[in-house]
Amino acid sequence: MKKERNLLYSIVNTIIRIPVTGIVFLLFLHSIFSTSFLGEIVKEDGSMQATTRNIADSPIKHIVVFLVVTVAVLLLCRWIGKKQNARKWLNRYADKIPGILCLCLFLAGTCWIMATQLLPGSDPAKVYAVAMQWRAGDFTAFEEGNYLFCYPFQSGIVLFYYLLSFIFGIDNTIGLQFVNLTALVLIYSLLVWFMRFHRREDKVVPAAIYLALMCWVPIFFYITYIYGILPGMACSLGAVCLAVKYLHTRKARYMAASALCIGTATVLKMNCLIYLVAIACFMLYDALDLWLVRKESCRKWMASVAFVLVMAFSVWGCNFVTEKYVEHLSGYDMPEGEVMLSWVVMGLQEAPRGPGNYNGYNGNVFFDNHFDTELANEQALTDLKMIVKKMVENPLDRGVDFFARKTAYQWNDPTFISLERMRGRKSAISISAPVQSMIEGQGSVMLSVYLNFAQTWILAGMLLYLLLNRKNRDLSELMVAVVFLGGYLFHLVWESSASYTIPYFVLLIPYAVKGFCDWIRCLSRMTDRIRNGEKPDGSFYRAEIGIVCVCLIVIGVSRTNLFRNTIVLDDGVEAEEQFYQCFSSNWNNP
Repeated sequence: MKKERNLLYSIVNTIIRIPVTGIVFLLFLHSIFSTSFLGEIVKEDGSMQATTRNIADSPIKHIVVFLVVTVAVLLLCRWIGKKQNARKWLNRYADKIPGILCLCLFLAGTCWIMATQLLPGSDPAKVYAVAMQWRAGDFTAFEEGNYLFCYPFQSGIVLFYYLLSFIFGIDNTIGLQFVNLTALVLIYSLLVWFMRFHRREDKVVPAAIYLALMCWVPIFFYITYIYGILPGMACSLGAVCLAVKYLHTRKARYMAASALCIGTATVLKMNCLIYLVAIACFMLYDALDLWLVRKESCRKWMASVAFVLVMAFSVWGCNFVTEKYVEHLSGYDMPEGEVMLSWVVMGLQEAPRGPGNYNGYNGNVFFDNHFDTELANEQALTDLKMIVKKMVENPLDRGVDFFARKTAYQWNDPTFISLERMRGRKSAISISAPVQSMIEGQGSVMLSVYLNFAQTWILAGMLLYLLLNRKNRDLSELMVAVVFLGGYLFHLVWESSASYTIPYFVLLIPYAVKGFCDWIRCLSRMTDRIRNGEKPDGSFYRAEIGIVCVCLIVIGVSRTNLFRNTIVLDDGVEAEEQFYQCFSSNWNNP
């Protein structure tokens, strides 16, 4: 039985780790060789067009910064190790640090909301405007050609804001930003709980994870972006943590609570289905393990299968109830809306802001076919076949190059367009100069430079986690990593935007912190062995040889045209000057 269990574990562990490692390593190469940002270009008619620009980066600088941080943390740990009082204080209060940081996060978020008081812009403005129309008894958004006629899947988030308006009042977007802030506090707490649950013996890592989450600020800025991203993510992570709890306790109440969380999450944001798929994969693995390997009773492994079915039913039920209530409230039947396939087609096309970004294709194909879903779907399928055919015929220029630029557009902007989401929005107050500089002035440039190195640190830490914890026996610790994998693959073909991928990137931070802590401990043990006249153990030599081999391979392929066209993305000196001059003259701080 033990041999069979090890075989199943090895297969599933390999299936998860190889693609996750490959994708993280790809993003790591992007991060150290180039940087993406939202800049501008001059069009043929002389007007300015916002678009994603790329500038060359120095991998040596990133490696040096990572080594400097490593040495600094190693020395700090050495100092704490020599101070008995510091060790006692850390052992005594380490469990309380996340709670203190949780309070600090809420206070910081409160200060930012009140210092900016930004009004909704772009898509959030449309969603919130429809919710306020509902409060006035106006449901014409469901009429032909209007917002909810085209995007009926947004009815859930509109209903959410409609119901909250009875609590916060009409046109009170500040109250909704505090809902986002509460969701962010919950997200951080769940991520810390997730790693703490799997690493109960380690008291330092949870505090370090919360501190790292607070230092990586892009998702923090999204508290002003009322679009369901943070509430949906909070509910989804709640479903993940409850599923993990179920796997370790087998108590049905965690199954029910997890199903309710994922059902609610999909009402707010349909792409939360990625979390459902990730949880389902682990439940099916658990069922196979109980049935084929452990030879447990039918009731136990069937319970894991039932978990998947209950979650699927919850998603269907929550969306069905929401749809029927909206129909009752509005008096309109729920329209079919634009075909989902059109988002895939759009995700494989060029767009002004970047590959796969919104370019109006989905709306055009819907309008051109006179709002006939079946005809629109047929045209989208025809267009998709044409795109795939061109990529197959010319895989390098039409395929690899496109997906490389799309990956950079979505994942290689260190701010994840969090600053861009605040630029140009009206405010209820006169924003102070320091805050304005942080959003669209010189402060934003310095912040972007800092986040560029922080992004590399996160990806390097994730790689270290995958390397140093490759034999971890509890596969449920990888559930959040599988969510990241699903998010990457989904948005590889779907409509692209860094605002869509940021909820998945933040999931890497707990793993990165754990990997970096293990890296520090590995180096500490090595230095202790050297100080005592002993040789480092074989695992250190293997890791060292592996890292050196990977570096040599990267150096070798970095001289190829394919590498330069897909990883070392560079739009030249003009783009670099634009980046360091606050991105655009239109955005300069007055």
